[in-house]
Formats: sequence, C-alpha cells, structure tokens
Amino acid sequence: MSSINIQKIGITRLNADAIVNAANTSLAQGGGVCGAIFREAGADALTQACDSIGHCDTGSAVITPGFDLLAKYIIHAVGPIWHGGDNNEPKLLYSAYKQSLIVAKENNCHSIGFPLISAGIFGYPKNKAWRKALQACQDFLKANPDYDVDIIFAVLDDEMMEMGTRVMMDLNIETSTAEVDDIDPGLDQKCQLFCDKYIVLLKLLHEDETIRDWCKSFDVYAGQNEHGILGNVIYGDFMHQAYDDGIVINDYSEVIESGELEPDLVSKPTAEWVNTLSKRQIIACIAKHFRADHFSEGSLLNYSVAEGHLLVLMKGYLDKCRRCN
Repeated sequence: MSSINIQKIGITRLNADAIVNAANTSLAQGGGVCGAIFREAGADALTQACDSIGHCDTGSAVITPGFDLLAKYIIHAVGPIWHGGDNNEPKLLYSAYKQSLIVAKENNCHSIGFPLISAGIFGYPKNKAWRKALQACQDFLKANPDYDVDIIFAVLDDEMMEMGTRVMMDLNIETSTAEVDDIDPGLDQKCQLFCDKYIVLLKLLHEDETIRDWCKSFDVYAGQNEHGILGNVIYGDFMHQAYDDGIVINDYSEVIESGELEPDLVSKPTAEWVNTLSKRQIIACIAKHFRADHFSEGSLLNYSVAEGHLLVLMKGYLDKCRRCN
C-alpha cells in the first residue's frame, strides 16, 4: 500500500530505492540539497554521470545511479525559480514531482525520498511549495493504484515538518500508521541498529567486484590470520553480534514454514518479495542465512554476502521500520 510521509532526516541518509536531487538545468553540482547529495554520492562519479546526460529541462527529471549513497538511484528533478507565480511556476513544480515519480516507476522503485523542491535558493514560497508537492504526489498515487510506492519528504527542522503536516491535513492526506507485527520491541530495536550498522559494509562487499570475489573464497572457519583483518575482525564482529543480539532467532524454521515462504525466495530474496513480509518473517530469513553455515546449506560469506542476499533482507527490514515510524 502506498503512502506519503514527512521525516526529519537528511535526505542522503534515507534508505530508499531512490532519492530526488533538487537539480539545476545543467545538472551541475550546486549548494544546499544538491551539494549534499553530490558530496555523499561521490562528486566525481556523479558529475561524470550527469555530464553524460548533459541537460534537464525545468519541470523534468532524469536518473543516475546512487553511487555511494544507500539509495540505488538519484532522480534529478529541476524545479522552477520563483518569479512571483505568473510564469508557470506552479505547473512546472507540479511537473517536476510528477516526472520524478514516473521515472521512479519506470525503474521499479518502490520508495522515494524528496526534498522540498524549489523552496531553497530558488525562492519558491514554502507553504505554496508544500501544497504543490503534495498535490502532485497525491494525484500520482490516485492515477497509479496498482503501483505501490512509499513517498518520503525529508526535512531538517520542526517548522518545515509542521508546515507540511498542516498542508497534508488540508488536502486530506493520511500519514501511514505503524503496521501490526508480532515482534518483541527489544529485538526490533536491536535488529534496526544491527542493520543500520552493517548495511553500508554489505553494500560495499557486494558491489565491489574485487572484494566480492574475495568473499566467495572466504571460509568463516579458517584460521584466525588466514584472511586478514577484513575477514577475522569485521566479519567476526558481524557474525558474533548477530548471534549475541538474538537476531539469529531459534524458531526461524517455524516462522518460515508457517508463513509458507517460498524456499527459493528465502535463499535468493528480491526487494519486491521482502516488501510483502512481516518484520518477524524478515528476521527469520536473515537467521536462515546465518544458520546455513552450520548445516552446510551454503556459506554466509561466499553466498549470502557476496551475492547481496543479506543486503536485500536487511535493507527491506529498515524499509519496513521506516514505514512504521
């Protein structure tokens, strides 16, 4: 089920399929949100990707990889500069959001983070910017009922949150409520912290070809010094914390069986499938990947980590937590 929410968070910290950059027509690195996204994504790589596109019209949007961000993609949307409102600014701002969501859908993104486009140095009045942004998102969801997407507006202060919330109430937009899940709150918190701590590491290990090949040859039961610091300290901490914090739950098999979860998807999960699971089911799948080591059903390091399967599960867990908050 789709949703629209406002969070007090820096947009580069959002663990979404895509985040939106408030771009300029030349797609060059700028200040504010744009500058922060370039810095966190990796300015050189993102500049090269943007230069290869070259230009984006006001009211349009284009897409690049997310590079060093948690987000898989960056959607660059160009909002209008405010000149008093009589120069098509509302229409162009509406279009920037609409085109961003169209691009997200075309790239199979089911979560997207927006800044308040044009409300910074472009001078668009903030209350008017909120109204046009939320109208565009609401209209898109109504026009695409079969496409589930979680829309998050990332803001940095309470005033902006309160203003956005008031506009949502005016437009009769409901925020999503926490979903009911059969998971102990203490375990939930530990799992969130665990995923937050290690997800960037897993992303690196999966996406870097050289390190991924190293992972495939890793033996978790080898001697202490055989694989160096990366293997014996980082992975040792990773495994030990999972067990010590109780994330490797004992009844994982029962949870998987009672939910009639498809074995192939448990072993090789997709983001779309994980999105359909409860938190407890995701934790059970994570536990299954850890426990596979002990029963020779596969290797944690040369299978789940190298192939990105644990990354998908942990990212899915954080996505689920975000929707519940």
